[in-house]
Amino acid sequence: MENIASFLKTTISILITLAIISSGLFLWGKTQPVVELANSQAAAQARALSEQQYSAFDNQLVSGSQILTAYRRYESQPGFCLYVQRPYVYGQDVSTREFSMNPSGEGSCRNFDYSNGEFKEGTSYSRTDEDISDASGSYYISPQSRYRAKLIKDKNERIAAIYFQAQ
Repeated sequence: MENIASFLKTTISILITLAIISSGLFLWGKTQPVVELANSQAAAQARALSEQQYSAFDNQLVSGSQILTAYRRYESQPGFCLYVQRPYVYGQDVSTREFSMNPSGEGSCRNFDYSNGEFKEGTSYSRTDEDISDASGSYYISPQSRYRAKLIKDKNERIAAIYFQAQ
């Protein structure tokens, strides 16, 4: 009789343990979509917050002085570049001057296709704050000039540059 009682206790405890484990797995399976949705929403909000600092330049008309402000604002971001396309007058000839600037000064900027507004392979020489602030220089950006700003994203959909095109 003791063997049967001990067998029943063992069997019932195993069944209760299995019921607890299966209900836990059932609940865990039901919560996974909610957890994934919460993670994706948190990631989207974090991305929106990080991109908010660039909203002033998202397809906006800006002045040359705002380009200088952007240069100083993004000094702490390594690898972030500013690309400028502006008219250049030499004597009676008018051409286009295209150049890049790396505010952090670390490394050089990626090559940029100014006609399409996209990155190309390779790197290019970066201008400095002194180049664009020197009124007698060929890369001078007049504070009164107007530019259309466009945010440029890399392959990972991360904002990697701002493109300023003269208007």
